[in-house]
Amino acid sequence: MELKKWRRWLIASILISAASLAIIFMLTSTQRAIPLIIHTSPLFLLIILIIHTLHWFFWALRIKIMAHALGDKISFTWAFRIVMVNLFMASITPSSFGGEPSRIYMLSQRNLSGGDATALTLGERLIDFIFFGVALPIMFILLGITINLKDLQYELLAAALIFIFGGFFLLFIVTHASWFKKRIRKFERVVRLLVKNEERRKNVMKKIEREFDSFVKGMVVIFKRKWLYFLGALGATVVMWVADFSIPSLILLALGHQPFWLLSITFQMIILLITIVPISPGGSGLAEFSAYFLYSQKLPKDLVGAVVILWRILTFYMNLFVGLAFTLHYIKKGK
Repeated sequence: MELKKWRRWLIASILISAASLAIIFMLTSTQRAIPLIIHTSPLFLLIILIIHTLHWFFWALRIKIMAHALGDKISFTWAFRIVMVNLFMASITPSSFGGEPSRIYMLSQRNLSGGDATALTLGERLIDFIFFGVALPIMFILLGITINLKDLQYELLAAALIFIFGGFFLLFIVTHASWFKKRIRKFERVVRLLVKNEERRKNVMKKIEREFDSFVKGMVVIFKRKWLYFLGALGATVVMWVADFSIPSLILLALGHQPFWLLSITFQMIILLITIVPISPGGSGLAEFSAYFLYSQKLPKDLVGAVVILWRILTFYMNLFVGLAFTLHYIKKGK
C-alpha cells in the first residue's frame, strides 16, 4: 500500500470538508455561534470521544466474530487495525464505503483466503443493509412525523438505489451461485485478451472459480450455518451504529441544549446513506450540507453551525487523522 498516490485524495477530502464547514459557519454565524463552540463542555467532549471510540471497538469486534465464524481466530488488535486503515481509506476515496478493498487485502494477509475475506467484508455490508432496512422504517413509524427531504431527494434516490441494489445483488449471488459460476467461465474471453499463455490463463480461471466458491461458502457459513455468530455480528452492528449516531445529541447536551435522540439518529442514517453516493472523497461536502439541511429543521440558526462543525470534527476528522496514524504505522511495519 503506497500512501503517496492517495495524497491528492487526502488533500481534496480535507479541503472540500473544510470549505463546506466554512460556508455553513458563514450561513449560521451569529454573536452566539463562536462562544457556543469555544465554551463546549470538556467533560461531554471527552464522553463523545469515548463513544466514538466504542464505534471503532464494536466494528473490530464484528470483524473478529465473523472471521471466527469462518474458522480464522484473528486477534482483536489486528481487527482494530483493519478498521482504522479502512476508516482512513473511506475518508479519502469516493463514497464513505470506499475502504472495502483495504479490509479485504488486510484480512487476506492472515489465514483467510481471498474469497473468505471478500465474503466477510461484503457480509458486513449485508448486515448493515439488514440493520438499515429494518431500523430506518421503524424510526419513521415511531416518530410519526414528516421530514422535509425535498432538497435531498436526488441524493437520497441515488443512495437508496445503490444501497438496495447492492444488498439484493449480494443475496442474489449467494442464492444463485451456480448461475454466476457459469457466467464466470465466460469471463475467460476477457482474460484471454490479458493473458496470452494458455496454461497461465487456465490457472487464472481456476483461481477465480476457487475464490468464488470460497466466497459463496463463506457467505453461507456466516448467514445460514452459524447463526450465533451472525447474531453476535448483528448485535455489534447495532451498538456500533447507535453509538456513533448518538454523537450529535451528545453535542447538543454539551452545548446546553435539549437533545432529540430518535430524530437525530434518523438524520444520521439518512446522512450516511447519502454519503454512499461516490461523488466526493469520504462523502465530504455531501455529509456537511446534508446535516446542515436536516438539523436546521429542528435547531435555531446559531446552534446548527456549531452542531455540524463539532460533529464533523469529532467523527470524520477523528477517523481521518487517527486512521492516518494507523495507516502510516501499517505501511512502516510492512504488515
